[in-house]
Amino acid sequence: MKKTILCSSNPILIKNLYGILRDEGYQVDSIEHPATAVHMVMLKKYDFVIIDSEPFGLSGEDAAEIIKTISPDVPVLFVGKDACIDRWQSAVSPVDLEVLKRTIQSIGIG
Repeated sequence: MKKTILCSSNPILIKNLYGILRDEGYQVDSIEHPATAVHMVMLKKYDFVIIDSEPFGLSGEDAAEIIKTISPDVPVLFVGKDACIDRWQSAVSPVDLEVLKRTIQSIGIG
């Protein structure tokens, strides 16, 4: 089972994405803060990270940069707005769950 971090403080987004990811066969660790996502990537091996673009504290973009430094092979997907950095995959709000599912599959981990 592939391991994923789902980083968001939006309970509706977490509920929807958690179900999709579990249905696709992922083990999902759900957290609220991007800084915690960075810490978790430092401690464990993850196959995928999804970061809500509207977190508080450490920005999603900064967290992604740190994660890519620590684990360059871990794909990062921003949910909620277009990513400011061209190298990140993103899904705009409101999130179309079918489009998101296809995006996850297209990254090559689905």
